[in-house]
Amino acid sequence: MLTKEEAVTLLGGSRKELPDSPQTPEEILQAMKMAASNYYRESIATNCHTFIEFTGLINEYIKICERNLKQRGVDFTKTSAHCPGEPKLQIEDWELHYINDKLRCIFPNLQLVEIKDTLEAQTDGDYNTNG
Repeated sequence: MLTKEEAVTLLGGSRKELPDSPQTPEEILQAMKMAASNYYRESIATNCHTFIEFTGLINEYIKICERNLKQRGVDFTKTSAHCPGEPKLQIEDWELHYINDKLRCIFPNLQLVEIKDTLEAQTDGDYNTNG
């Protein structure tokens, strides 16, 4: 069982200070990475494996956001269900499988669905083009 101090040492230092007010998607990505690192540091000290697994989901979301920004120019800060009409994040099959594996670990009885099967969406691969 790790103590909080052992976890901090194991992960190479103390909590990272987040920027005051990131504005651009690139600045927001950096702040998200720092926040994820902080979450991982703190979650390890809980000694709860399934709680720590959320770090994988958080980091995968960050990778998906970064890839969509760099490859497609999609501003991930406007891609939630609360932003109708905006482009949505494209999720590759392998990313979906990773997310599902993490969710199965956290919630073993969770009924998982494929993205292309949700919301009666028209799809291009697993990418929901209905917005």
